[in-house]
Amino acid sequence: MGSRTRRSAVGVVDLAQELGVSTATVSRALNDSPAVRPELADRIRRHAETRGYVANRLARGLSASASRAFVGFVIPYVDTPAYSAVAAQCARLLSRDGTQMILTITENDPRRELQQLRELVASRIAGLIISPSTGILAESRRILGGLPVVELHRACGIAAPGVFSDDEQVMTDAVTHLAQLGHTDIAYLGTPRELSNGATRWRGIRRGMELAGLDPDAMAVRLVEPTRENGRAGAEELLARPGRPSALLVSGGAISVGAAEAVRRSGRRVPDELSVVVYGDPAWFALSEPPLTTVRVSYDELAVQAARLLSRALDGDVQLGAHLVRPELHVAGSTGKAPR
Repeated sequence: MGSRTRRSAVGVVDLAQELGVSTATVSRALNDSPAVRPELADRIRRHAETRGYVANRLARGLSASASRAFVGFVIPYVDTPAYSAVAAQCARLLSRDGTQMILTITENDPRRELQQLRELVASRIAGLIISPSTGILAESRRILGGLPVVELHRACGIAAPGVFSDDEQVMTDAVTHLAQLGHTDIAYLGTPRELSNGATRWRGIRRGMELAGLDPDAMAVRLVEPTRENGRAGAEELLARPGRPSALLVSGGAISVGAAEAVRRSGRRVPDELSVVVYGDPAWFALSEPPLTTVRVSYDELAVQAARLLSRALDGDVQLGAHLVRPELHVAGSTGKAPR
């Protein structure tokens, strides 16, 4: 999440010089011409892949410099507030400078993500905002290394600026809030620790449990990929455990929506029988009965900062780091004293 040095994308000339062949040979091999010996063509294509080269199929004959007219926005899901709200706001903000945003959805599939990155670079995007997949591939990282890139929500180990929700402290605050209400059997439904934000949230959970004198290793935990369906299934599993937890803490916007549905279906009275803390604060959380205690994240601020960082990166600013947006715990009617 540190600063980065902007690098130019690898071109046909670079590949030809590195391989000791002509640019025409490289071009023919990359276009599957039968005029190049199969073993040489295979060596050229493998080297091009290693170097992160993507052919510019849509701008042949134009200048090699990318136009600032288009940028990419690569996200794993679009049916969650954390991504849909930020995408819509980023598109509005970038359009003010005449920049159009191309949205792609990876469905958290690393190979799909790689294909989309190749297509975006082939379309001569100037840069992109990305929330990387859980298992991002090495070739995807190489492609990102040649572009102005801003990471959103998740970090994947590349030297790029990013905008992230600073979740560790607010997760500690949520556990402390439940513990002060007398809850000792708290179930946690979160995102995998392989995700950077999943790891951050879990650190906050553990610290909150330890500060409350509770054993985090004895906590009922379910970690799922952040989708609404997984949230519903994960919450149902936790609520069905022997002993039935007196509180459910959810970290993740999409899984919070599914978890809220599971709690309603369970028939357990909130907060008399079960206290609930959810994440993300979609508008309908406040309209539920009782209103849900939430970890509120400013999606507008995430979008503003992501668009700002990308604009600066496109202007050649390489002294960019991580920007953290601080969420807050908003206490409402879904948390109450632990039942005796």
